[in-house]
Amino acid sequence: MQKFPLVWPVIALFAGLLASTGAGAKTPAWDFTAIRERLDGECRDGKFSGVVLIRIRGENAFEHACGSADRLNDVRVTSATRFKIYSTSKFITALTVMRLVESGKMRLDAPIRDYVGDVPDEWAPVTVRQLLNHTSGTADLTGDLVYHFRSDHSAAMRATLAALKPEQQALATPPGAKFAYSNFGYELLADAAARAGAMPFAKLVEAMVFEPAGMTTASLESPKIELGHLVPVSEEGLAQGYNGKPEKIDQAINWAFVQQGAGAVRMAAGDFAALDDALRAGTLVSAATLETMTGGPKAKNGYHLGIVTRTRDGLRMQGHDGGNNGYITNYQRFPDREAMLVSLSNLGFSDTWWLNEAVAKVLNTRP
Repeated sequence: MQKFPLVWPVIALFAGLLASTGAGAKTPAWDFTAIRERLDGECRDGKFSGVVLIRIRGENAFEHACGSADRLNDVRVTSATRFKIYSTSKFITALTVMRLVESGKMRLDAPIRDYVGDVPDEWAPVTVRQLLNHTSGTADLTGDLVYHFRSDHSAAMRATLAALKPEQQALATPPGAKFAYSNFGYELLADAAARAGAMPFAKLVEAMVFEPAGMTTASLESPKIELGHLVPVSEEGLAQGYNGKPEKIDQAINWAFVQQGAGAVRMAAGDFAALDDALRAGTLVSAATLETMTGGPKAKNGYHLGIVTRTRDGLRMQGHDGGNNGYITNYQRFPDREAMLVSLSNLGFSDTWWLNEAVAKVLNTRP
């Protein structure tokens, strides 16, 4: 039988070359040790309760869950726990509006009056774009919306707009002239989108964002009214919100359903991953539309169309945070590294802002 004495030396040489060049070797893991240790410490000290998820290039790179989702019934937080995300809902509302813009059912520079006909005459110049970037000049009438909320969002908007006083009708600044964060501006957007989409806003968001992105736990909080009173919503799988401080915890009382456009979304961390995948794939909005929403690669730091652009450790960071009444949410995308961060907490006093810088530093350790 013929023998081949050079085969094994050649194989050994090739294997040595692979090892020396790194080819075929396992890619070193990202080092999230410092982040994990700090989260572990804050969980032990009662400063954090919730979920943190970091994804890079479509893969989970770091996961952390701790704390209590329901202290009374001793329910622990898990990766599947849903949280109220409050103002991070504006990111979802903006995506809904921009999908309507892409379909031709809304126009960015159309007056909001084209869709909400009962706004006062003084608001006639205000556009969809100016509401998205908080430069409309309209008053933040969230308190009035709460006062008039008796059954649903549309009826509350009609009652609120009908009861406006002259000083509330007046614009504080000319449209487009000055940034002034406004929750009510996003309620106008929700009302406008519902009319343009010809369905209640909650159903519209489900059809335009949640379903196409494959977000299976996300929903808008439905109104709960008992004997004419607004009642806090509690559901299985939804974390209870708490305020106070680690040594004195108080259960939060909130009616997130009032703010359908500005703060009513509830979801688990996995749905942020699904959302991010859909944005990366361009299956929700086009790359050009997403660039419009973020201000583009050369955008200055600031609020654009439902998305806040910032820089952390030299990296662009685009997203939205929200909460304080029992919940804190922070969703950030790092497009230069194809990465995302979401932190969800059911402690209204949690400080998770440090994660932005910490994650950016990790992402900068390797190209």
